[in-house]
Amino acid sequence: MNDQYYDSVNNKIQKKNEINFEENIKILKRIKENIKDSEKILNVVVNEKTNTVVYLIGTIHVSQQSCEDIKTMLSIIEPDTIFLELSNERESLLTATDNQIISQLLKKPKINWFTTSLSDFYLSIHQNFYYYTTKISMSNKFLINYDKSQNQNQNQNNDSNNIKPYIYGNEFRVGYQYSKENKCSILLGDRNFKSTWNRIFNYLDLPTILGLGGLGIKSFLKFYNQSIEEIREQYYKSVNEMIDASWDSDIWRRDLPEAFQRGLINERDQYMASCIRDAPHSKKMVAIVGKGHIKGISQNLNDTTEGFYIRSDLEGFQVPTLLSKFSYPILVPSLLLLPPTLSVYSFHRLIKPLSKQKFSLALLSTLSIELLSINYLISNFEKKLEKL
Repeated sequence: MNDQYYDSVNNKIQKKNEINFEENIKILKRIKENIKDSEKILNVVVNEKTNTVVYLIGTIHVSQQSCEDIKTMLSIIEPDTIFLELSNERESLLTATDNQIISQLLKKPKINWFTTSLSDFYLSIHQNFYYYTTKISMSNKFLINYDKSQNQNQNQNNDSNNIKPYIYGNEFRVGYQYSKENKCSILLGDRNFKSTWNRIFNYLDLPTILGLGGLGIKSFLKFYNQSIEEIREQYYKSVNEMIDASWDSDIWRRDLPEAFQRGLINERDQYMASCIRDAPHSKKMVAIVGKGHIKGISQNLNDTTEGFYIRSDLEGFQVPTLLSKFSYPILVPSLLLLPPTLSVYSFHRLIKPLSKQKFSLALLSTLSIELLSINYLISNFEKKLEKL
């Protein structure tokens, strides 16, 4: 952080005479001394409704370094309120033991292939992503929790039992633990998880759905032909890119379709900003959120619209669109039937005419071969991923 950054904070804070500018500058300087590139993960804003200084700390949900940074910042800032990017229905993640969460994360979920809902299918893919990233976290240093005391005692034995899978979103548990030990308020202020995904799929149009399907097939074939080491390396590279990126970078939205930008990031930025704005007055608040949310929360924090109406609108029930309800059960069978239909029809027209009975039998046989081939490819791919 340079002097220009401190001047920027000064301009924000001096508007409120009751806020101790010198104290907050000392805090920022101590953070800079203890955390490398802290300006990439931290932005300071003032809640003009309550005159609360809000330290927005950006995290990467699969990085142990984020947990260490949170611990350091909490000890320096000493907030009286901690805001977490969690919705109320996920509060159990804060109170469950590490072993309980890890045992759930290491249970392989099934992909919901046979469903009438596009959102159900995608959420099952999302759960599989958590499962495999938990497994992959066991083999990389920035994703691993080390039991330091045991490592000191057993370092010579190189005991691999000291390594536990990193818990996705563990930085929120760090914040919750601090609040318990220091008796400061805790505030959960994210939108309901299912509401977010239902709204995202209501925003999808047909070109986006087809594009996502094509991207999914392309990514599957790419990973299928890669070695385990290559998959790991690509994952580490992606995570490191996010760790190195600043909170105001475009990396968080760069590759997301508009529907995902709107439902997953923009709306949740508004929702969380309104929760922070409506929180009771506190001297210093720390908000622990994903790094990609800092920019949007900062921009929306002092919105003049009543926060209750914003949250009511962003969490309200939406009638599913026809595309959201029926695109998956229509598109998947259509895509499966297209190759065998084209191949049998081409044979019928160009090589040898077939009777209706033989045409139907050939179509059924070709479809069966296609399904068996797909099942073989998926099974082999899952076996490969199990080695992560």
